[in-house]
Amino acid sequence: MMLLVYFFSGCDGYFKDTRTDMTFKNNADYSISIYSVLIIPWDYSAPLLYPDTTLPLQKPSSKIRNISPHGFIIYNSTVVDVSSQYRNYNTDTISFFVFSTDSMESLGWDSIRSTYGILQRYDISLNEYLSLYSNHPWKLPCFPPSSEMRNIKMWPPYGTYDANGNRVN
Repeated sequence: MMLLVYFFSGCDGYFKDTRTDMTFKNNADYSISIYSVLIIPWDYSAPLLYPDTTLPLQKPSSKIRNISPHGFIIYNSTVVDVSSQYRNYNTDTISFFVFSTDSMESLGWDSIRSTYGILQRYDISLNEYLSLYSNHPWKLPCFPPSSEMRNIKMWPPYGTYDANGNRVN
């Protein structure tokens, strides 16, 4: 018993740390897939960093997460704060790529990559992420982009999709 008390008394830092849950919400009526260097597992060896917005030659399967319609995922849960994660990549801006899960499965990665078959790309700076996440934790990031995201650099531009993820004419 004393051994357990001793063990846990040395773990104050672990039990007091605040976890940061990074989420991505899908407001569309269909499944989407997201890709970003912030999705664990981290790979510091050869990440594609903004302003390079090309897609990797090989499908980064371990860094792609599928999200069901009107669902969300926690793509990263860590005691390391968001600022440190951006600093680890020596960048101020990180890209998030959104794909149609159905298109990715039917067309394959080579076709998606060669045609740049993305639904949306967000280039989110650290300051934008911190500002929006602290004010609207369940709205950033998401697809289609929320009104709180309208000033973030994105392609195609804000207003391309309605609230259900359908292209607006």
